[in-house]
Amino acid sequence: MPQAPWRRTKIICTLGPATDHPGVLERLVAAGMDVARFNMSHGDHASHARQIRHVRQLAQQAGRFVAILVDLPGPKFRLGELADGTRELQLGTDVVLTLGADPPDALPVRHPALLQALRVGELVYLADGAVRLEVKAVGAEQVVCEVLVSGTVTSGSGINVPESRLSALVPTDDDRRHLGFALAQQAEWLGVSFVQSADDLVRIRTLLPPGRQPLLMAKIEKRQALADLDAIVAVADGVMVARGDLGVETDLAEIPLVQKRIIALANAQARPVITATQMLESMVMQEQPTRAEVTDVANAMLDGTDAVMLSAETAIGHFPVAAVQILQRVLTATETEYAARRARDRLRKNESTLAESPISLVACQLAARLDARAIIAPVKDMATVLEIARFRPAAPLVAVADSEDLCRRLALIWGVSPLLAVAGFEPRSCLHLASHWLHAKGLAQPGDPVVMLSTSAAAQGAADTLQVMQVEIDTAG
Repeated sequence: MPQAPWRRTKIICTLGPATDHPGVLERLVAAGMDVARFNMSHGDHASHARQIRHVRQLAQQAGRFVAILVDLPGPKFRLGELADGTRELQLGTDVVLTLGADPPDALPVRHPALLQALRVGELVYLADGAVRLEVKAVGAEQVVCEVLVSGTVTSGSGINVPESRLSALVPTDDDRRHLGFALAQQAEWLGVSFVQSADDLVRIRTLLPPGRQPLLMAKIEKRQALADLDAIVAVADGVMVARGDLGVETDLAEIPLVQKRIIALANAQARPVITATQMLESMVMQEQPTRAEVTDVANAMLDGTDAVMLSAETAIGHFPVAAVQILQRVLTATETEYAARRARDRLRKNESTLAESPISLVACQLAARLDARAIIAPVKDMATVLEIARFRPAAPLVAVADSEDLCRRLALIWGVSPLLAVAGFEPRSCLHLASHWLHAKGLAQPGDPVVMLSTSAAAQGAADTLQVMQVEIDTAG
């Protein structure tokens, strides 16, 4: 099966029932899936483990590296079971939130801590924000609310409480159980849901064993997270603009501005950033997206996102492969038109960071000046790659890594093509490996210039040398 063309912005696919059909995962890998996401709020460990094994096998067969992102559920509050499955809430009436079914017309909730945290005057949103309540009175086991916006709720409807601070609930008991699964599966990335402060991430890290640890992706979906955003980004390994719950927690009109703010801050701190939720929502049921959706995808790329994420589109949608193919087309077309211009703008804007990351900035400047076909970096960790990627060079960043695990971690980073070192980190062997990849992808011809980073004997492990080299193709190899 032919492979998708090279692309800078990465594609994340949430796996689910739709990807369990025969041949779908194979086609997703071929279509360009860079990261497979597993939402622990749905499914079971056995089915997730089976799909993870399948993804790893298919990626190896395709000669690609696909990362695994395991998403912890976090403190997502939901209604319990309603008597008839649904309930119509009328404007101006009172409704009781309770742990049980007393009184009979109460709305049961599943989490005692939610009732304990609510305060008089706070707003409570149900059903993804479609219904709004205001707390009138609180008790040990019951909370009385007035219906401000009427509507229908169903069993299991989500509950959002934007003004309550519930940081102590991260991680939940379920999070701890799912974290054990993620560790057993050696997932590269761990999504931490409903982060409100940097302390939430610190608590998660204390649960990680020494040695190899998954990288933490902070999901920004709470209003409180925006107040502590700088600290959260600094502590996290990456961030996600989770626009679903964020759209309930904040004014809908502010979502585009919030998205741009989060992406810009992540770029400035050299943290990968994902834009998620309803990227191609109409493709859950339809074979073609709307014009507004493809424009949204392109604008996320222009904002500076490292990756765009499909949720229901691939997990339960009718056209999971077509959705990835659409992303591939839109992202490639946008990058083709704007990549060089964005690289020039980013370099001019970030020249003041020379003292912080001199060799990374100079490597990008040199590659732009020479119209180099690639920047090649032998790496044993992510630091150098992240520093180069923050400048969004137009040339591919070929990271020659010392382990498959590092290659998979790097699969999420904008513009990075990870290759596994097969003959050490000597510059000539790295050049040969990268040259064959560039030539196979149609990105370079023999004799084309490339910029190579390397480490001198006097350096303490970090790259300190730049060389301009030429693409070499060993036809006998």
